[in-house]
Amino acid sequence: MAHTASLSQLQKPSWALVNGELVRYEDVRIHISAEALTRALSVFEGIKGYWSHSGEVFAIRAPRRHFDRLCRSASLLQIPVAFTYEGFLAGLAMLADKLLVPDRDLWFRPTLYVTEGHWGEGTRADLVVTAFTQQMNDPDPMRLGVSTWRRSADVSLPARVKCSANYVVARLARIEARRLGYDDALLLNDFGRIAEATGACVLIADRRGITTPPTSEYCLDSITVDILEQAAFDLGLRFDRHPIERTELLSADECGVAGTISELTLVAEVDGFHYEQSGVLSHLRQRYLELMRGQRETIGVDLVPLVQADGRQVPSVAGPFVSVLADAQTGIPSPTVAAPAGRI
Repeated sequence: MAHTASLSQLQKPSWALVNGELVRYEDVRIHISAEALTRALSVFEGIKGYWSHSGEVFAIRAPRRHFDRLCRSASLLQIPVAFTYEGFLAGLAMLADKLLVPDRDLWFRPTLYVTEGHWGEGTRADLVVTAFTQQMNDPDPMRLGVSTWRRSADVSLPARVKCSANYVVARLARIEARRLGYDDALLLNDFGRIAEATGACVLIADRRGITTPPTSEYCLDSITVDILEQAAFDLGLRFDRHPIERTELLSADECGVAGTISELTLVAEVDGFHYEQSGVLSHLRQRYLELMRGQRETIGVDLVPLVQADGRQVPSVAGPFVSVLADAQTGIPSPTVAAPAGRI
């Protein structure tokens, strides 16, 4: 089974968004001397939009939280952010208006590429947003293998920074897994415990409830996992975050991987150990999808409408892309991000 994210990247959409402007996908350019290429300096997000159950409205999940996480990732890598949340949201609506089709959801990949500067001096970055259509049917259960590659420690390459460089080892792990006949790989951390899959977090379920590793185990601070935790609470299911030993994973009753693009995909096998397919994780996946399609509501799940079924953009989605303020020392206008205090 081809991984869902891989299927997305094989698409070639007609349009992309560059710094708030629509550009033909094949015309997007980054210079070969940019640090985005020479030092893999880029941070990104994955944001998914869903058609409502009625098919009348297309809405994206938690865009503010994704925007804030993108800003935090950029801040930790000393990458300046030169756009507002309002402009960011308006750009997603513009791209959705060009690429959205009635029978498919849409997954956005906003990437902040460092295009100017050298070793932290004179750094500038361009925001490029691409989007790929997604099938609405349930994915097949996955077969995973535990990789010989390890997730890097926080003092080496922090997993909470959603940057392209963090996915180099994930690429190697997935290549290794496919060579061995698996769909994807699980990465251990330096302690020999479960960190995450190559592009998603890990959940297990047994008689004690549902468990996922905390971010201190070198996994991404997942927005999807937060939503699943709240959904589990609504269902009366115990949800815990604690380190997962390898044997705890292999002896669990159920296993799944969770992320924006994976949602909650069930795992059938890890290294020859097999898991149930109709237990609490299957039920939790169904509740998650009901939340995404607007059939249910819960705390912390923010669905922002972008486009109506007749093709019209929702009027409230608008705003300037760049927020320009004067530099305190030089007086020269410089783009800065309008983000909530304390979040970046």
